[in-house]
Amino acid sequence: MKNLDLLRAVAVLCVFSAHLLNSLGLCNPGSLGRFGVIIFFVHTSLVLMGSLDRLEKTGLTNKWRLSGAFYIRRFFRIYPLAVFTVLLTRLLSIPTGPFSTYQWVGTRAFLSNLALTQNLTYDPDVLGPLWSLPLEVQMYVMLPLAYLIVRKGKYRSLALWIISVALALTLPQISARLNVFSFAPCFSSGIVAYDLMRNSRRKMPAWTFPLAILAILIAFGPLDNISLSLPGKLPRAWCLSLMSGLVIAGVRDGALVYAQPLAHWIAEHSYGIYLSHMVIFWLALDVVKFRNPWLRCLILVAGSAGVPVLLYRIIENPLVAVGAGIARLFTPAYVVPLAVPSVPVSMRPRSMGSSAVAAGVRL
Repeated sequence: MKNLDLLRAVAVLCVFSAHLLNSLGLCNPGSLGRFGVIIFFVHTSLVLMGSLDRLEKTGLTNKWRLSGAFYIRRFFRIYPLAVFTVLLTRLLSIPTGPFSTYQWVGTRAFLSNLALTQNLTYDPDVLGPLWSLPLEVQMYVMLPLAYLIVRKGKYRSLALWIISVALALTLPQISARLNVFSFAPCFSSGIVAYDLMRNSRRKMPAWTFPLAILAILIAFGPLDNISLSLPGKLPRAWCLSLMSGLVIAGVRDGALVYAQPLAHWIAEHSYGIYLSHMVIFWLALDVVKFRNPWLRCLILVAGSAGVPVLLYRIIENPLVAVGAGIARLFTPAYVVPLAVPSVPVSMRPRSMGSSAVAAGVRL
């Protein structure tokens, strides 16, 4: 879908722009970056609901097989590049951000970053953007259950969204380890979008999509640096996430046709951009800060565009394919029918009829 490419491109560009403006010392629009992460949550849950739908249609009707195949695919999607990034910070002594000093976080914290469990172990992130990845991983655990609930009837996702708000208001107050539920309404908004797209027609013209997303961004207040907490911007994030889901479900596909190739490229490489951009900023603005300004600009521009491409081609895409191959093992298999040579009717034995050869044997 073209609109989803545009949405994912907007999300990663919000994060990229917020960190770049802060690294350059121009301003610190932290809310712009947080808005990008919120949109990532909405987009990801919507796309993964569609992924579960497609997996089920391949023959994974058993809920355990379906969940297993889904988890395998998600593991190979998120962990290889995240693990590479965490190892790189140790190998090159990369700090959490530009103009910061590298500090060894300790073995336990390092292992927690490799496992993407920092919020569960109360350990610091070795790189700034890693804070959101444990939340995504923990959302993956719950998503198959949400899919099984929503697929059984129309508009159940709206009730699920209301429940998610109740959970967001209560569970994180019990333990900070449950902070993934603070963002449950954001993830549930993507589920709402999936549910509505299945059961209703999109009526709004495509040109309204970018205008609606821009209006939602402005409503969030992107230029301040107010944290995503209670009573901060978190409730506003929930409401605007739901509004984003409704916009996705209600607007026809095909916004900004001329910008589509660029939006698709950014969306395709968005994970690499998200994980690498702070490292590029550190290299261009900190490590070589006393070098020729043109060299710094070249490193900044070429690195921001080129490194995500390399990461996608060398790590991300090949290992996504590996995960997809392993996930196919969960699909019920069939023996390929044997080729039977053509035999004239007059030469066939009486016991050989048109149904003598089975189409295949189910394993």
